[in-house]
Amino acid sequence: MIRVQPSAYLMAAALVLLLPLDWLLAAIMAAVFHEAGHLIAIHAAGGRVSSVSIDFLGARIHTGPLENRAEFFCAAAGPTASLLLLSLCRWFPQLALCGLVQGMFNLIPVHPMDGGRMLYCMLRRLCPRQADRVLHRIEWVILFGILSLSLTLAVRRRDTVFPVLMCIPVLSRLLLSKIPCKSGRFAVQ
Repeated sequence: MIRVQPSAYLMAAALVLLLPLDWLLAAIMAAVFHEAGHLIAIHAAGGRVSSVSIDFLGARIHTGPLENRAEFFCAAAGPTASLLLLSLCRWFPQLALCGLVQGMFNLIPVHPMDGGRMLYCMLRRLCPRQADRVLHRIEWVILFGILSLSLTLAVRRRDTVFPVLMCIPVLSRLLLSKIPCKSGRFAVQ
């Protein structure tokens, strides 16, 4: 079942107003390719998709419990698929650039983004008892770094707050999400 939150429609409307049609189509195709990477990996790992939800922060594929190695593989598959779009740079440069940006953004190690899920899988393997606490501390350090970099860029440029706005999705993911492994449910971004 696919659930689309009202906030997804607002984000779509904003993107239609802000982006030229060719860039909008490239961004949508890159997102579809990214999510297809996750779906293929979930299927290959023997997982089952219970639902897909889409909101202003992106898509989440909800699955049943996966073992740690499969979880890592499924989380890594989306950014890998996005980065594979770079091979099309010669023929579809906008698609390749959108894939690069999406892949790199999703590799930021903040849960529940793909990079955060991969880091959490590694922490569960290395230090299972402290994995939650260590992940939370790493996320706050990374968030502080992103915010500091954004503020530094905004002050140096003196003409825009765009760099500060870039950290809003990371901040909202960190503040609005819980680590789903505690409840036995998983969501791959």
